[in-house]
Parts: sequence; structure tokens; C-alpha cells
Amino acid sequence: MEKMRKKICFVSSSGGHWEELMCLKTISERNDSFFVTEEGGQAQDSDITDIYTLPQINRNEKKFVIHFLKLILSALKIINKERPNVVITTGALIAFPFCVFVKLRGGKVIYIESFARVYNSSLTGKIIYKFADLFLVQWESMLEVYPKAKYVGGIF
Repeated sequence: MEKMRKKICFVSSSGGHWEELMCLKTISERNDSFFVTEEGGQAQDSDITDIYTLPQINRNEKKFVIHFLKLILSALKIINKERPNVVITTGALIAFPFCVFVKLRGGKVIYIESFARVYNSSLTGKIIYKFADLFLVQWESMLEVYPKAKYVGGIF
């Protein structure tokens, strides 16, 4: 029987989420994978070659709905082109449509709640928790917030 090809989409916003995702870079190097993050930030300084950068959006901005619809369309284009069957993310907003589209295509979603979250959930975590195949937390205290999560300690 032919082994199923695994392609991983690593996605996160810039800043701390990106720094956490970079702690998983060795996983990306051992697999067929690509990255997605926001324009600017640390991504332009990295040595990653298979990377897509999208405009940063903020849910409090005036044109949020328009920018979010553009993000959804961009995510759909990238997912259709790359055809990943796994998404690994540390959040935040940019990750949501990628998780949804990979899940709808029958893929797996692995979400790692931010190290900064010690006692309460992030908005993205709260939403993705409902359908993630594997939900990881970096603080044992977060098991009270996400009872079905797995505690893995800090990924730093």
C-alpha cells in the first residue's frame, strides 16, 4: 500500500507567535512543508525559502471585514496550490482560515496555545479548540481552560 504524502503548513502571525513557530523549524526541515506569516517582521530576516507573507490585519481596525475577506481568499489560494494535509500553528488571526480550509479538506489541525497564555485562552485558541485534532498547551494551568488539551511544556 502506498504511504500517504504528508505536507505541513506552518502558519502564525509575526512577533512572539512566529518566534514560537520557529522552535519547530527542525520538524519543517524533515518534512515537505511551507510557512505562512505576516509581511514585515522576522520572516524577512529568516532563511526560510518556502514562505508566503500576507498583510497584517487587526480585528479592531476600521476595514477589518474587508481585510479578513482578503485573508480568507489568500488562504484558499495557498491551500489549493500547496495542498497540505496538516497545519501546525501557534496562532493568531492569520492562522484561522488556514486551519478551517485544511480541516474541510480532511486534513489535521495542530494548535499550540501561546506561551504567553498561562491562565486564560486566546480568541483564536478558543475557536480552534473546538475542531483541532491536537491542541497543545505550554502551561499545566491551561488544562483547566482546555480540558482536552495535552500539556507539553514550553516549546522554547
